[in-house]
Amino acid sequence: MTVVMKLARRRYWDGCEYACGQGPNKLKSTIEPLLAAQQVYFAMFLQSASRLIAVTLALSLALSGCIMQGEAVPDTQFFVLGALPAGTSAVDGVPSAKPLVVDLATVGLPQYLQRAQIVTRVDANRLLFSDFEQWGGNLEKNVSRALAANFAQLLGTSEVHIAARRTPAGVDVQVEVEVMQFERGPDGRVVLVAHWRVLDGAQGQTLVSQITTLHSEPQSAVNTMAATVAAMSDLLAQLSRQIATAIVKHRGTS
Repeated sequence: MTVVMKLARRRYWDGCEYACGQGPNKLKSTIEPLLAAQQVYFAMFLQSASRLIAVTLALSLALSGCIMQGEAVPDTQFFVLGALPAGTSAVDGVPSAKPLVVDLATVGLPQYLQRAQIVTRVDANRLLFSDFEQWGGNLEKNVSRALAANFAQLLGTSEVHIAARRTPAGVDVQVEVEVMQFERGPDGRVVLVAHWRVLDGAQGQTLVSQITTLHSEPQSAVNTMAATVAAMSDLLAQLSRQIATAIVKHRGTS
């Protein structure tokens, strides 16, 4: 509060005390200076309030300008896992007389991967979720579709069913895949760890059960997320080839 405002307020309250103390006969002679002091006080108050509002508005505009001149918020990028290209050769030993009927019964992911954000591992106990690099759909379904497409290429069959509500008639084998880890690690390499089983389609007997661990080549610091997703697709293709090879081998001996 300025000195002028303090003096005006003091004069106003002194006038009030004087008028009240002298009675009604003195009220007329004191009312005019009292009102003048009141007007000066409130005028100074309004002027100070206006200055405060102006300063606040100026600071807000300056802050907005700093934000607008800063780095622009990046656009969110969306990715999907790819499958083997059309025309990929089938694994050795695929029966040519009758195409295999495969039921991809279950595909599971750990809970930390069941989100839109692409996950990378910072260290053994910490994960990073990218807000601006996300999956273009449900990752579990994306993995299932990629595996099914890979099996169709590697086994030379169009009879690959994904999580069928009813077991298809004449199914030869069922496949179950439980992904345990699937992300880029702190060393820049993508890691895929999966427990998978191949079961006889008729009797449900386990033909093979195995845990597979796969690593990509290290991703450099300048590599984009697109390169990481491409490496993830490659590892998924390698896993598909291992499972397809096991299907052919154990289906022939079952």
